[in-house]
Amino acid sequence: MRPGYIWAVITKEAKDLLANRLLLAAVVFPALVFAAIPTGIVAFIEVNELDPNQIGQIEQYIRQFPDLSVKRAAQGFIVLNFMAYFLLIPAMVPMAIATQSVIGEKTARSLEPQLATPMEVSELLIGKAISSAIPAVLATWAVFLLYGFVNGAITEPVMTRLIFNEPWRVAMLTLVPLICLLSVLLGIIVSSRVNDARTAQQIGGFIVLPVIGVAVAGFFSGQATFNLEQVLIGDLVVAALIGVSLVIGNWIFDREAILTRLG
Repeated sequence: MRPGYIWAVITKEAKDLLANRLLLAAVVFPALVFAAIPTGIVAFIEVNELDPNQIGQIEQYIRQFPDLSVKRAAQGFIVLNFMAYFLLIPAMVPMAIATQSVIGEKTARSLEPQLATPMEVSELLIGKAISSAIPAVLATWAVFLLYGFVNGAITEPVMTRLIFNEPWRVAMLTLVPLICLLSVLLGIIVSSRVNDARTAQQIGGFIVLPVIGVAVAGFFSGQATFNLEQVLIGDLVVAALIGVSLVIGNWIFDREAILTRLG
């Protein structure tokens, strides 16, 4: 593995992405939408009194926050429960960048010179994966910080501390980047076998369905958040999947097959 080749790919991809403002907006917008929904609910609860007849229906949830008032406990459950979607952002958002990274270059015939170099397929894959993952990781981190501070401003600082708990701090630093890398690797692999961006993104959508299933299952489980052990297990599982994806990608991403599909 030669870092120089990987860095060259990352530099080129970064320049292409910065020149595509629409694609950059597509990275940030979904993250903001995911964060705005629970924040809006928290703001609604803040300016309205809870209906005493409905408190009994959410008692099993607010009992997870014995040190908070009923209103703060309800808001805490909302903000933490919706945070599962912060694992969907790095799974879904990078797919557009990843598919464009290969299919866009096929159309522009800028992929051919890269494939003609002595660069190994694994180096090309890693370079493209990192360059596609970084914007999604940064967007997720930025919206996560905004989510914590805005909800704390709407309610009390305790809400910010609740959001920035240890499991989620670890998840942001480890699990989110790993999910981004896995998503873009799979997107690049799919893109190498098709010539249409929409087809690649549709296929890629099926790839992230398991992640969506986990998040939705967590939402309806009645548990407000993950624990540190679950985050670390998730790290190991996703890291293993990245290794498998690199092996498969190195085999599938055939230079001659891709070049014959150009045009």
